[in-house]
Amino acid sequence: MVFEKLEKRMIFEGKLEAITPLHVGSGEEITIGEATPILKDTVGQPYIPGSSLKGRTRTEAEKIAKKEGMDICTPPDVKTMCGTLKGSPKEFCICCRIFGTAGTTSVASKVKFRDAYPIKKVETLLTRTGIAIEREKGSVAPHALYSIEAVPAGTIFNLEIVAENISNDELKLFLAALKSVEDSALGGSSTRGFGKVKINLTKLFTRTAKYYLGEEEEKVLEGEELKRWFEEKR
Repeated sequence: MVFEKLEKRMIFEGKLEAITPLHVGSGEEITIGEATPILKDTVGQPYIPGSSLKGRTRTEAEKIAKKEGMDICTPPDVKTMCGTLKGSPKEFCICCRIFGTAGTTSVASKVKFRDAYPIKKVETLLTRTGIAIEREKGSVAPHALYSIEAVPAGTIFNLEIVAENISNDELKLFLAALKSVEDSALGGSSTRGFGKVKINLTKLFTRTAKYYLGEEEEKVLEGEELKRWFEEKR
């Protein structure tokens, strides 16, 4: 594990809105006739785990980096990631520097996504039924009827992302990846129209070690100031 000094911590606050129904699966086994369930907390409310947000954002970052000709390793197999292939963190690809890597050298992610919970109680979930098709025959597959549970379009989740000691080039790729998530999809069944989201970051807190020692104030950006900051970084 590689440890770093706390140079700068940026805390982004905002909202994530489901533009179309959203299905983040729970992974629970189901019996025939049951709808594939979404992930819920202990009181039955849907939420989006930080791991799902991070994984989707990393995937988009890798796509963008590859298109720009950057040398990117191939997760999730530890054997093909920078932590195994490279001798020093300084040699890691930009995605491993941002999102972390495992292997002989393990480095934690510079970005952390908090679990995202709805800002209002979700009273009713959607259940969408579909029919699976056999591609080779072009006909309905045996036992083809299926149902999927989803959060309704219009549901808004609180969003918090923490970025620590992130460089300017890493920040630029990270923000581009977040934007790309909006044009891609989050969660499952995206080919059936699910998973389009809108990410709106509305506040940025910047804190250093001296802030935590009580020796300086945090910096806060919002509104037009934050908009200009995003334009400069992108």
